[in-house]
Amino acid sequence: MLRQYIHWRRLIGATVRIRQHGQIIRTGTIDDAMADCSALWIAGDAVQPRTLYEAARGIEVWAEPEEAEDGLCFWEQ
Repeated sequence: MLRQYIHWRRLIGATVRIRQHGQIIRTGTIDDAMADCSALWIAGDAVQPRTLYEAARGIEVWAEPEEAEDGLCFWEQ
């Protein structure tokens, strides 16, 4: 089951789904994230370049719980 994560730095190296306005806009690996979780970078791949995503633009990060370092960094639903 996917969960929405709010502490993006804990997911560096994890494969995530980036959502905006309820739609998945990208799936990829978090390459880096700001300490305050205001932005993150998804690593480039064969199709898309390394890309910056900002929380202020309505970005949400979703991942499987086992992808995170701990179970304390997601929104309970």
